[in-house]
Amino acid sequence: MQPSFKKIISVFVFTFCVCFVHAQNAPIIHLEKITIARDAYGVPHIFAPTDPEVAYGLAWAHAEDDFTTIQTLLLSGKGKLSTYLGKKGAPVDFVVGLLNARAVVDEQIGSMDPKFISLIKGYLMGLEAYAKAHPSEVLNKNVFPVSVEDYLATTVFSVAVFCGVDKALPKILDGTIPHLPGFTGEGSNTFAIHASKSTTGENMLVINAHQPIEGATAFYEAHLQSEEGWNILGGLFPGAPLIFHGVTPNLAWAHTVNFQDKIDIYQLQTDKEHPGFYKVDDEWLPLEKRRIKLSIKGIPFPVYRTVYNTIYGPTVATPKGKYFAMRLPSLMDAGALQQWYAMNRATNFTSFKKALTQNHLPMFNIMYADNKDTIFYISNGKMPYRNPDTAYHWNSTLPGNTRQTLWTKFKPLSDLPQQLNPASGYLFNTNHSPFLATDEKYNLDPKKYDVNDGYETYHNNRSRRAKDLIDMQEKISYDDLKRIKFDRSLPTKILFPYGYNADSMFLIDENKYPNLASIISTLKSWDHAAVAESKGAAIYNLAYYLVPKVMKKRKEDKLTLDEALIVYQQINDYLLQNFGRTDIVLGDLQKLVRGDESWPQGGMPDVLAAVMSEPYMNGTRKMNSGDAYINLVRFPKDGSLPHIETVNTFGASMHKESAHFADQREMYQKQILKPMTLDKNEVLKKAEKIYHPQ
Repeated sequence: MQPSFKKIISVFVFTFCVCFVHAQNAPIIHLEKITIARDAYGVPHIFAPTDPEVAYGLAWAHAEDDFTTIQTLLLSGKGKLSTYLGKKGAPVDFVVGLLNARAVVDEQIGSMDPKFISLIKGYLMGLEAYAKAHPSEVLNKNVFPVSVEDYLATTVFSVAVFCGVDKALPKILDGTIPHLPGFTGEGSNTFAIHASKSTTGENMLVINAHQPIEGATAFYEAHLQSEEGWNILGGLFPGAPLIFHGVTPNLAWAHTVNFQDKIDIYQLQTDKEHPGFYKVDDEWLPLEKRRIKLSIKGIPFPVYRTVYNTIYGPTVATPKGKYFAMRLPSLMDAGALQQWYAMNRATNFTSFKKALTQNHLPMFNIMYADNKDTIFYISNGKMPYRNPDTAYHWNSTLPGNTRQTLWTKFKPLSDLPQQLNPASGYLFNTNHSPFLATDEKYNLDPKKYDVNDGYETYHNNRSRRAKDLIDMQEKISYDDLKRIKFDRSLPTKILFPYGYNADSMFLIDENKYPNLASIISTLKSWDHAAVAESKGAAIYNLAYYLVPKVMKKRKEDKLTLDEALIVYQQINDYLLQNFGRTDIVLGDLQKLVRGDESWPQGGMPDVLAAVMSEPYMNGTRKMNSGDAYINLVRFPKDGSLPHIETVNTFGASMHKESAHFADQREMYQKQILKPMTLDKNEVLKKAEKIYHPQ
C-alpha cells in the first residue's frame, strides 16, 4: 500500500535536524543504555532507564520496520504529503491546511506536562537519528526536521479524522474532495469478564482492533519498559511514541470506535450584497480568509486553495457558492497523546480513571480490566454542552446564523455513559450502543443521557452474536472467551449494512426462477457461518456489497422482492463472468494478500472475526481491514504478571525480505495466539536479537 521509491537527502540536513532538536531542551539520551530485544516474531521490546529513552528506542525499532509509513504521517502533519504522493496526497494537505491544527498546538503546548513533552522529544530524536544513519530511506527533503509542534499537529489532525472529518468534508463539498487515503477505521471488539463470571476467578480482557491491515492506521505491536515504572505491551499506530491500547502488570484496556456526535456542521447565511461576510444574530461578521499552498509532486508550480475561519470553526465554500463550517472538540484540544501517556503510566483503577478525567481524548470506547477484580466501560468522548432547544437537529446541518448553536464548554467525564463492575459479571462493545453493554437487567437507561450527544442506540450483528454466546455460559473460561472472540457466524436474525432490511433475499421461491435456483437455495440453506469453505458465505458476501448499491436511490430501507432478484442476477452474472461457475466457496472469492502471495480468507463484515474487503483481481476480493491486532489478557488470582497472548495479521516488518514480513500470517488465519510477557528477564533470555539503536 505504500509507494516503493525512495530519495536521498544530504547529511547536512540531518546534522541540522539533530542540532535543531537538541536546541529545544532535549532529554539526555544514552544510546548504550537503550536495549532493543527482538523476540522470535520480531516484536520489539524496548528497555531503557527513562521514558524518553524508551521512546527513542521505539522510534528506532519502528523505523527499522516501517519508516516509510511513519514519514508519510510526518509529512501529513506538515501539509506536505503531496510532495511525496503527488495528487493522491493533495486532499490530505488541503484538509490539514483547512483544520489548521497547528494553531491549537501553539496555543496549548506551554501548558502541557513537561514529562510528556520530553517523551515526544525523545521519540523525535530517535526518528531523526535513524534518518541520519539511513539517508537513502528518507522520502524527501520535507520530512525533517520535525519540531514538537509539527508532531503534535499531526496527532490533532489524525484524531480529527477519526472524529468524522474524512466523511463530513466529501459530503459538504459535493464529492469534489475524496475520502482521505489511509485514515480509516470503524471497527473493533472488546470483552471484559469479571472474576465472578470466569471459571477460574480471573479478570479477563479481549483487546481486538478491527483496523486496516496495512498503512497509516494498521496496528504495530511493541513492549515498552523503563526504570521509571513504564511497562506496557500492546498496539500503536505508525508514528506513535506510546501504546494506544494494551496491558501493564496491573491493568489492561481496549479501544473500539464509537459513534456519538463528534462533529457539528453549520450552514452560514451569506448574500451577494455582503461579499466576504456572514450573518450571525443580525450582525455581519467578516469571513477570515486563508490561502493554503499545496506543493504537489509532478506539478511545477504551487497550487493555492482558499479556506476560511468563522466563529464556528474551519469553513469552506462549496462549488455552488454556499459556506459550511465544522466544529469539532478534537480541534480544540491538543492533549490526546498526553492523556494516552497518563493511561500508559497508570498503576491501578484510581490512577487510570484520573487519566481519563483529563478529558483530552475526544473519541473511542474504553474497556478496562485489572488484577483487583475491577472491570469498567465508558463511551468516552469530549462532549459539548449543546443547546437543548428541540428546534435544533444536532445530528443534521445546523443554522450558522445564530450563537444559539455555538457551544463552548464541555461535559465532565461523569456525564458520559459508563459502568463499573455490573452484577452480570461482564461488559462488551462491538461498536454498538453503550446502553446495551451487558445483561439487560443491568444496562444503562438511555433516557438519563442527553439525546443531543447522539449516542448509538442499536445492536449490530457482532453485538447480537456476542451477547448470545456470552449468555449461553453461566461462567466463562478462557477457552470460551477465545471461542467467542474468534467466532465467524452471523446471528440468527441478520442485520444488513446501513440499516437495510434484506430479508427478501431469503424469501424468494427458487422454484420460480430456475436460472437462479442454485444460488438462491445455497443462500437460503446457509448456516450463517463465514468460513472459507462455505458456498453460502460466498453468496452472502457478494450480496453484502451489492444490496446498498441496488437500494441507493430509494428512501425506504427494505429490499423488495424485485430488488432481491436483481441482486441474485448480479451475483449470478458476476460468478459466471469471473469464475465460470456459481458454486464457489468463500475462500475462492476472498483472499488475504501479502506481497505477491495470497491465501483463502474466512470471515466477512460484521462477524466477530470481521473481514472487510475490496475488489482485487480476476473477480476476487482482497481483505483490507477487519480483525487485526488481537491481545487476550488474564490476571492471575495470585497477583503475578498477567498471562498475555497476541497475534497480528502479518508480522512486525513491512519489508518483503524480512523473516517477519508475514510470519504471523498462518497463526492469524488459523486463529492461534502467541504467548507474550512483560517480564524483562524472560524477554532477554529468549530474544533472538539484542542491540542498541546506533
